Amino acid sequence: MSAFRRLHVSTANSAFQVLESLLSNRVKRHRARAFVLEGVQPITQALAHGWTFDAVIYESGTPLSDWATDVIARAGAPIRYEMTPELLARLSGKSEASELLALVQMREQSFDQLPVHQGLLVAVMDRPGSPGNLGTLIRSCDALGADGLIVTGHGVDLYDPATITASRGSLFALPVVQAASHAEVLQWVATIRERVGPCRLVGTDEGAATDLAANDFTAPTVLVFGNETHGLSRAYVDACDAVVRIPMRGAASSLNVSVAASIAIYEVVRQRSGVRPNVPGSDPSSITPGV
Repeated sequence: MSAFRRLHVSTANSAFQVLESLLSNRVKRHRARAFVLEGVQPITQALAHGWTFDAVIYESGTPLSDWATDVIARAGAPIRYEMTPELLARLSGKSEASELLALVQMREQSFDQLPVHQGLLVAVMDRPGSPGNLGTLIRSCDALGADGLIVTGHGVDLYDPATITASRGSLFALPVVQAASHAEVLQWVATIRERVGPCRLVGTDEGAATDLAANDFTAPTVLVFGNETHGLSRAYVDACDAVVRIPMRGAASSLNVSVAASIAIYEVVRQRSGVRPNVPGSDPSSITPGV
């Protein structure tokens, strides 16, 4: 069994303040290269996929569940913080504090983490403005079998507690790469084309002329989704091999970006599986374009 230090925290001392700052301060999170993690599913997924735990945090003197006991034993964290209920509640993002939180190291990111093969499907989210949308997109990519997600530009933090919560643990299972701009993505796509041949960069925009289902997604594909407010940047529009829209009906003129992205990813999977859509009573002539 690996050695560990047990630290009793009964006041909002410097150790507690550091943990609290990692929850709310993006700069401090990235400077420390660590973040506070909460929730059974996220902690379980982080442990299952080999993320490094720096510390575990729990209430002093309270018996832990079998799950929490197992996590603590398997995580091998060098520090165990035992806190008063009041302090643990201050760290928790839930109305009723979780029994176990963890301090987890960020991972180094590289385009090399993205697998390269003939069935490649990678999503790109440009300048995400909502941690909930980013987390939901990570979850959809994981659930629908995308190979990874690239986040470009300055947007919400990948390790924001709200992003992690919305991903429901998928952040720890899916390769997610952050890039400064579209230029890095285009350079990566160029290397993919050298290795596997044609690879299509496909954007989504409500003003596009081509419906989603009319585009051929059988080749290796990189799907690009723009900022929630401003949409695709001109740089991405110019770089895309195709730009598509999601046909819509009803009064809504647009979809939440994470919903639109999920639909687009599913369409790629549907085409590649050979499944034909079957929507009883559908009338294509009544569909209004939009994203």
